[in-house]
Amino acid sequence: MTAIRKTWIGVVAGVTVVLAGCGSGDPQGQGSPRPTTTIAAPKSLATPSAAPAVTQAGPPVAASPAGPSNSVGASTAPAVTARPPEPATGTVVLRTVTLSGIPVPGVPVHLSLQQPCDPSSNDIPVGETVETVRRDGVTDEQGRAAFITEIGCYRFGMTAPSGTNPVPEGMHTLFLVTPGGTATGQLRFQDTAPEPAPACAESTIESELGVDPGPTATIPDCDGRWAVIRWDTPGDNQRVITRTSGTWTTYVRFPHDTCWSRASADGVPDRLRTYFNC
Repeated sequence: MTAIRKTWIGVVAGVTVVLAGCGSGDPQGQGSPRPTTTIAAPKSLATPSAAPAVTQAGPPVAASPAGPSNSVGASTAPAVTARPPEPATGTVVLRTVTLSGIPVPGVPVHLSLQQPCDPSSNDIPVGETVETVRRDGVTDEQGRAAFITEIGCYRFGMTAPSGTNPVPEGMHTLFLVTPGGTATGQLRFQDTAPEPAPACAESTIESELGVDPGPTATIPDCDGRWAVIRWDTPGDNQRVITRTSGTWTTYVRFPHDTCWSRASADGVPDRLRTYFNC
């Protein structure tokens, strides 16, 4: 019985399933059709590109940055500022010399432009001008210092080196008038007194003896007090000379007959004994 009951239950279940399938219906069958949804594949939309602008033949025009545009035909060259004209110039030469015209080298000199002043007047009004330009230099071996400088009125001076004796001449002025011209200023020194000639110098002996300095002299012995001198002339002109009270005088001329005993008593040095007899 139990087996038969299970068999019936299985048959009923199968029939139920078939009926349920028939009741659902086909879309083309009875009943209202079901709505359907169709999903289309997305299409790619191409973004249209801008057509190139047609321009007339010629160089491309660069786009200007944001801001006001320049007017067509306006000049873009920078403005040029005119330079003031260069002042006219000339040359000033400063010379350092002694009163006899001997150059004095190595002297520091200076030049001072005074303004306002008209150089054609050859005058610098006292107390009415000021120094506007100063130039400094040192004189060369010829005692010269040159400056290329403006046309105008100048004062000039120097710093006298140690051991020199400048001439006190007051304030020095000069005037450079012509463009391209030259003006010269002079700064002077006293001449140095010549050192006394050595007592044994030929010029000293000849001068003090009062003889002709023309012929060449030979001085084989001299100590500043006693000397022997002879000249390159015919004959025997040799002398022994002595210097007393700052002047050379003749002691004996050759030939002579002065004995050595007398010469020795007169102070003739022993080294000159060979010039005496007996």
